[in-house]
Amino acid sequence: MALFPIDIKHQDFSGQMFGYSKKEVRAFLDQIAGELEEFQKKQEREFARREQMQYEVKQEAVQAGSAVEDLKRREELISRTLVFAEKTKADIVANARKEAENIIHEAELKAKRAIHEAKQYLSVLEHQYLQMKEQKRQFLMQFRVELQSFQDRIGKDPLLSKDSELQLDSEFRQIKDEIVPKQEEPPNK
Repeated sequence: MALFPIDIKHQDFSGQMFGYSKKEVRAFLDQIAGELEEFQKKQEREFARREQMQYEVKQEAVQAGSAVEDLKRREELISRTLVFAEKTKADIVANARKEAENIIHEAELKAKRAIHEAKQYLSVLEHQYLQMKEQKRQFLMQFRVELQSFQDRIGKDPLLSKDSELQLDSEFRQIKDEIVPKQEEPPNK
């Protein structure tokens, strides 16, 4: 059965002729109850702090996922634009050849102009595409560093260290032994 501070405060002992001083027992029980209550409050604060940290990590992960999705959409748009530019270029060249039968010289000028514009447009798109790739690379590198930082923080948590856990267990056993003394064994008959 779990022991709460209120249980300790209200614990009564039967009186005996040469028993313990009730005043001293009550003072000791009040001290234990106070310390146990403080320990429980500390645990609740730590639990709340960890929940807040988990919430913040989840929010950052959601934001990072959103940013990655946005980069993917932009990359897809650039890719479609490049395909469209190539198709436009092919259409312009095909139209120029048809018109070349009637107006060869004018068609050559229009085709050259259209090809030049398409190349400039393609150059701009290529530049944008390279910038987007670089931004994505930088984002992923930064995200990897932040993720490693979070993993390092988690790895350094004292509850994950076996030495810290053993020390806390030892201290708890010592306090328990002080509070609940071992009962003496009855003499052999």
